Amino acid sequence: MKVSGVHHACVIVSDMEKSLVFYRDLLGFKETINITYDADPVMMDLPGTKPVQHLVMLDAGNVNIELIQYLEPKGRPFDRRPCDAANMHICFRVDDIRKVYKETKDKGIIAFHRDPDFIKEDGGPLSGYGYVYFRGPDKEILEFIQVP
Repeated sequence: MKVSGVHHACVIVSDMEKSLVFYRDLLGFKETINITYDADPVMMDLPGTKPVQHLVMLDAGNVNIELIQYLEPKGRPFDRRPCDAANMHICFRVDDIRKVYKETKDKGIIAFHRDPDFIKEDGGPLSGYGYVYFRGPDKEILEFIQVP
């Protein structure tokens, strides 16, 4: 078996409009699909429910970002720590991390963990990479990375 690539990464959101302001309007991803539908409870691993999803697919260049808001059943707020097993993040490649950091921070929307950092020359295969972690609208962990 061979996987041919990554099609999308999904973020479950609590408020689609708030998330669209962040991902589409601030980060600049292009909306390609916007639908509401009855989801399969077996496929979603939600037996005994009647799931209803609002799904928006965003083109992020080399991968899609799928946003799903469960209209039914209602989910719980995110409460995991970055070190908890199965916790994931999405990393967005940028050309100039300091510029992107300043532009997004000036808009007051992004909660950064700290200022961007660059890995020193003795960092092995990651030498010269710039990175910074931040939180999305539902406290999902995201990252900007600048590749040397």
